[in-house]
Amino acid sequence: MIALSALFEAVFILRLFGYSFLQEFKLASDVRMFLSLCVFLGLTAATLAFVGAYFQWRGFTRLGGFSNVGASVLALFNVIVPFVYNFEVYQIFAVGTVLGVCLLAVGVELASSVLGERWRGPLLASREVAVVAVLSAVYATLIIVLKVPSPTGGYTHIGDLVVFAAALLFGYKVGGLVGVVGSVAADFYVGYERWFVSVLAHGLEGLIPGLAKGKSLVVQAVACVVGGFLMATTYFIINVFIKGYPAAIISYMRDLFVQAGISIVVGLAVVKAVRSAVPQLR
Repeated sequence: MIALSALFEAVFILRLFGYSFLQEFKLASDVRMFLSLCVFLGLTAATLAFVGAYFQWRGFTRLGGFSNVGASVLALFNVIVPFVYNFEVYQIFAVGTVLGVCLLAVGVELASSVLGERWRGPLLASREVAVVAVLSAVYATLIIVLKVPSPTGGYTHIGDLVVFAAALLFGYKVGGLVGVVGSVAADFYVGYERWFVSVLAHGLEGLIPGLAKGKSLVVQAVACVVGGFLMATTYFIINVFIKGYPAAIISYMRDLFVQAGISIVVGLAVVKAVRSAVPQLR
């Protein structure tokens, strides 16, 4: 509901400018920033809500509550964004977002009263912190060095192999953080203005494959494909609203089959080689 409300707001603004998805958009930079930020916040809030539901289902009600609070904060902040950019707020957007936040609050309360609470130790061990720092730096460096500008905007690279390798070798926490920290650092360096989209796109790209740590090669490959698909799809959804469908679909094919596809193949080969050289990581 929160994600759909944000999408409705973006569609509403595009219609005010007289655009349809079947044409190329020529929008001012502030309009592009607003549309991408609005859609990003809606999708990220929805993702955190799903993560919170997963934690609650597993019995970690406190972690689930934190995740849902984060989702609620982002969703409510999203309602303020149109006012910041002096755009009109679509009624469905405001009502749907507030109603979604209310449903999240009800879900947290019900889960807390029904499920038992469990709490684990630190989110990251000291070794994991060191690994995240090193691999994030490697990831950012590969993006900066190997990036190829795209005619539809942005750039293409195969640095995502580091994200897949980190996830399969060290788990979903390390994989997700490497995806976020490394990509955002590279975006800052090259001056990519919509860096916040990388938080969700590459965070999911590292999180999902990390769940397959220790599984068979087939399961790991499938998890990497899902992670790459979510990364490319996240950018695609944003691009539809700031570029139009024709340019967005070209970028989508590039991200999905070139950036993610090559990175998965090379990443799996790197993981196999590292495990052979360092048996402790098996």
